[in-house]
Amino acid sequence: MSRADDQVRYDPETGMVMIPPRHGRWPLPFSTWDDSLETMRRFVLRQLADRPRLLEVAGEDGQVQLRAPVVVNLVPRPDNPYNSRAISVASAPATGGSHRDRHLGYLYDRMLGLAGALHTLADAASPTPIGCHGWIALRQIDSAQVKRGGRVFDPRELQPGEPLWSWCSWDHDWDVSRERPFSRAELVQVGYRIERIYLDLPLWRRLDALIYPYINRPLPTDDYYAMYEDRRGRVRLGATPSTGRVVTATGARQPEQRAGSVIAASRSPRAAAKLGREQKKRDAAANEDLAAWRMFRSVPHDYQGIRAITRAAWGNDRVLITDRQGLEIGLYRPSDGLLTLVDERTRPDAVEALRAHGIEPPFANGLDHLTDYPDALIRTKHAGDDSADGNGIWSILLLRDEADFLALPEAGWYDSGSGKLAIYAQPHVEPLTTLLRRHGIEPSSITQRPPDQSIVERNARAEAYAAAQLGPFRLADKLFRDPNEGKRDLAQASCRLTRRAIDLVPQAHRRWLNAEVVEGPSPQIRDFLSDIQRSTLSRKFNSPDTEDKIRACRLCGADCHGTASGIAYCLDCLTLSSLGILRDSGTDGPWTDATIWALRKLAEIEFGGPPSRSQLTRILLADPDLADLAMLCRFLIPLETSSIARPARKPRRWADWVRLAGLTPDATRRSRGTETVATDGHPCRSMLERRIDDFLHQHGIAHEIEPHYPRHPVLNTTGLRADWLLADGTYMEALGMMENSTYAAKVQRKLRLVEVTGTRMVMIRPEDVGRLPELLSEWMT
Repeated sequence: MSRADDQVRYDPETGMVMIPPRHGRWPLPFSTWDDSLETMRRFVLRQLADRPRLLEVAGEDGQVQLRAPVVVNLVPRPDNPYNSRAISVASAPATGGSHRDRHLGYLYDRMLGLAGALHTLADAASPTPIGCHGWIALRQIDSAQVKRGGRVFDPRELQPGEPLWSWCSWDHDWDVSRERPFSRAELVQVGYRIERIYLDLPLWRRLDALIYPYINRPLPTDDYYAMYEDRRGRVRLGATPSTGRVVTATGARQPEQRAGSVIAASRSPRAAAKLGREQKKRDAAANEDLAAWRMFRSVPHDYQGIRAITRAAWGNDRVLITDRQGLEIGLYRPSDGLLTLVDERTRPDAVEALRAHGIEPPFANGLDHLTDYPDALIRTKHAGDDSADGNGIWSILLLRDEADFLALPEAGWYDSGSGKLAIYAQPHVEPLTTLLRRHGIEPSSITQRPPDQSIVERNARAEAYAAAQLGPFRLADKLFRDPNEGKRDLAQASCRLTRRAIDLVPQAHRRWLNAEVVEGPSPQIRDFLSDIQRSTLSRKFNSPDTEDKIRACRLCGADCHGTASGIAYCLDCLTLSSLGILRDSGTDGPWTDATIWALRKLAEIEFGGPPSRSQLTRILLADPDLADLAMLCRFLIPLETSSIARPARKPRRWADWVRLAGLTPDATRRSRGTETVATDGHPCRSMLERRIDDFLHQHGIAHEIEPHYPRHPVLNTTGLRADWLLADGTYMEALGMMENSTYAAKVQRKLRLVEVTGTRMVMIRPEDVGRLPELLSEWMT
């Protein structure tokens, strides 16, 4: 390979800034979902139809794999609803169409942490797209076997974990799916079994070493990479269940240890020197924890009315420990007798609650001497994790108020199969062991050892999360550290707004926008974001008339596209209208009043009644001034579902927020829904019915409630009714209980009746509420 081919450079043939291939040992797949399946199929078949030059590569199994080289486009996708740091894999721009038309799939999230420089390169190269090399993995087909009518390949050839794209024993019953995107006939026609598309993309240090010189930025320091490097040379010690003796990784037996004794994990001198500084930091932080825990234990808890309630989930009985307001503070599992609590101070009260519930915990007595416990939680993998299955690894998480479960640092882990307890800091050994004993668990061995790399990353993020002091604000989408700073930077979600936009919100609520006042010109829109912004705007406002000319965002002034009616918002503002600025932190305050104001204002200017969560995905306002207000209201509504580890109150569902805002004062809770009255006075048996009825009223669609279906001697002898009848004779049904077999059977009878009588029916499910403008466009005035 020449020196020029080993550098990031612009390739006039592809029209992209290309990352050179590294011919790495481990191929990198990417995820393909249903929305890109057909595009991926066409891409692969078109590439193979051109009869590319194939490369032969010997796999680890000794079989020869054929590779058809390809070039793909890498596109940052901040509009991705699940991860705004997502990176799309698309066919090269030369194939025609926008990057959405060329979208093949996404890089896996686990790769993004090692490929953060891709965003930096895309930004620096804009408006030129960036790309990388890859290949389509192929295997030769046994044509003689195929002619005999056999499978395209022998199922016995499959290796553990091998993708099933080649499984083509079907023919007439074949349907396109992610598991089998190509038919038998297509594979026979191209002459190969199509295994997968892989990327030949360097990662981490190699990627940085290519990209940073290209953009004239210094490489990250060694300290930055040190946190990611594999901890080589570590020897893990553990007790064998049969003998209780400690064995090294090589199997050499050590002197027998008593149960619960501390074993120091040995390390090579190089590894010990490398980890020494990090271990000192962990021990120092652990000593600070000890002081905080002493204060924590000296103050009594303030939960009142602690009780036990039995619930069934995923086929397992669980007993919830709640307070008087229904806040869940613990969980008891009859399968193994484990009682986990979000506040260890409540254990004596929780034990008494279980006894009052008719359950005698196996560890109820003997807590008096176990007083040096930490403020921590044992969290198992899932509800049915049984301590006897030998596979349960339980995390010991240090609790933080108003922190999400995913933002709690791990202090150690317990193997419920072997009885082994591993702790990351020496000062934590005694309190964490005491915590296990309060759960009725006596560890067979205790190892003090450094955490694995994944835990180092988790704990660094948890530390930054606590330092950010989020309060009621959502975590800003800054998931990647700046390599030049060498630290993780997490911050409260915020926005940039003009003074005019801020003034649209009442003075008392403006602080919860967490807005920076825009002064001076805003940066121009980046080329690879232009198409994303236009399509996001069109979806948000259900408007196909997005214009080509550049306008100023009505909220922040940034460059963006707009509609003929004057609606214009940039991608950042559109994203915030979908995510919101706030989160439900489990603690109320003035921010709650801002959310209530926003809900009431939306009910007034946009919905004519209480909105559903799904309705907030669209804005059906043509007046730009009202649209500004509707966008800002969405900023102030917690749209993410938080999983707070220790909230001060019961987390609110959407219906709770609507009731708190006083938007359903006439609602009555029933066993099968909430009875309320729509804006036009029609009675509704569920919130789904009310939202649909309010939509019909708001858009002038004439409707009759609970009309009779046509009579039929077999299908309708009981006087079946619909939810609504439109003026042209179309029946409408709100399908809110399809999980109920009796209800679902009645719906099937109605469908058959409509088919036999030649009438029309529109069925609306809960997930369709956000699509009402599309579903009912035929009747809208």
